[in-house]
Amino acid sequence: MKKQDSQNAGERTLQLQQQILHYRSELSRMQQLVNDADNQVKKELIRNQYLQEKLNEALHTHTDQFEKEVFKLEKKVLTLEVALEEEKKRSSDLRKKLLMQEEQAKPAVIAPVIGATAHFQASILLPKEDDEPLTVFGDFVIKNTGNKPLQQPVICLQITPVSYGSLSGKIILQRKMDDTNLFDDAPGPLWRHVHENWRERVRTDGQYWLKPLKENLVEPGQTLVFSSFEISFPFPPERAAAVNGFVYAKELPNGIPSLNKISLQ
Repeated sequence: MKKQDSQNAGERTLQLQQQILHYRSELSRMQQLVNDADNQVKKELIRNQYLQEKLNEALHTHTDQFEKEVFKLEKKVLTLEVALEEEKKRSSDLRKKLLMQEEQAKPAVIAPVIGATAHFQASILLPKEDDEPLTVFGDFVIKNTGNKPLQQPVICLQITPVSYGSLSGKIILQRKMDDTNLFDDAPGPLWRHVHENWRERVRTDGQYWLKPLKENLVEPGQTLVFSSFEISFPFPPERAAAVNGFVYAKELPNGIPSLNKISLQ
């Protein structure tokens, strides 16, 4: 999510929370009105019953006066009952609106997205003498395009034909890894071979399996670069050659191929 989108979402959430506080206060006030009206209805019913009893006692005296008083009370009770029903309806509508606002104020659940891209940035240096090799200089750039971190990233660079080219770069050999603090000031990430028998894999498959020496997490939107590598090829070229790249992670066990490759014709 972009910074602006995040700010807008925060402002919207704050507005919804303020509306919820207002609706709760209004709901409490309406509930009190409902209770007061309900109590008033009960009082008037009791008073009406009392007057009915008095009317029966004085059936033959002041009959007209009592009947008028009863009529007024019945009309007042009816009015209060209508008002009570309206307040109950308003209270119910407000309660529904409050629940709706509370639902809207809940943070949105973002579905996890796992994704990455990789590509080569490379240039070719032609030798000045025929007996010197042709050299490819480049970077292999990995970017996390999802919204979840990529753990334990691994890259595989495959040179074809097998044993036709030789890769070198910021790769620390096992025998030099006893004290990794020695490499704290090195520019850019350092890398190491994934397999102890890496030379055999290079001879049989032309594959260089590498992982960062220290960077074991690629956050969303961030990049990880195997930078300043060199690949030497015979010159003049005896046959077509290519370098393909692949990216793996704990979340990408099947890997993804790079968007481009290095080709020599």
